[in-house]
Amino acid sequence: MDRAASLLSALANEKTPLRDAAPSTPQRAQKTADRSTVARRRVLVGVIAAVVLIGGLLLLLGGGGNGSPIQALVGDTTAPPATFAFKNVSSGYEATVARVNKTKQEKAGKTITPAVQAVVTDLLQKGYVDPDTWGDADAIKDSFTGSAVDQVEPNIDTLTLGANAGDTYESLNPTSSRLKVVALTDANAAAIRAMADFDFTGKATLDDGTYAKVTVTGTLFLVPDGDTWKIESFHVRREIQPKAPKASASASTSPSGSA
Repeated sequence: MDRAASLLSALANEKTPLRDAAPSTPQRAQKTADRSTVARRRVLVGVIAAVVLIGGLLLLLGGGGNGSPIQALVGDTTAPPATFAFKNVSSGYEATVARVNKTKQEKAGKTITPAVQAVVTDLLQKGYVDPDTWGDADAIKDSFTGSAVDQVEPNIDTLTLGANAGDTYESLNPTSSRLKVVALTDANAAAIRAMADFDFTGKATLDDGTYAKVTVTGTLFLVPDGDTWKIESFHVRREIQPKAPKASASASTSPSGSA
């Protein structure tokens, strides 16, 4: 019995391997803090690496400019062109024979005005307001008929902002406009032709950040073509005035075209 008690007492006082292996509380806290520091450093290094990688990709892909793969991914961020509409529209008539009912002639003028207005509006939208069709004869030829079709290309610098307008201008925004549609009537007060007299003014932005005032005036003669009207002859004049011309700047150009 005494021997068994002695053995139990010796076992109770002896340190076990488990007790020897257990770290103290301060040591455990220190190791936890060290792990947190390492984790934060790893996150910071990861963020820096990601920034460097993205910067390298931007340089490699051309900085995201027009035509770059990044531009293709995000889409075109260029503002769309303005939508042109005449601010002042009126109608009238001109009899080609005598003694025709005036009321019917006035009605004929008002009836054809929307269709003629649509033709002139489309011409100015494509020729002056939309940069994608500056100087593009094919874009406006459908508005013409007869021999006038062959005169579009020779007069492209007055029917549009110019064949090389894209090399100088960035955009053009309409500022004022006026249109008068006159019906040329026959003995039955029917419109056999139309005359469209218009004024158009716009503010053009140049590539160098300056501005210019663009003024277009013209007279178009149109004939009915099914449910629409087409231009059979025209006389158009254009004037461009720089807003703040330099001392060495040349005089404003004032081309005109007709057919």
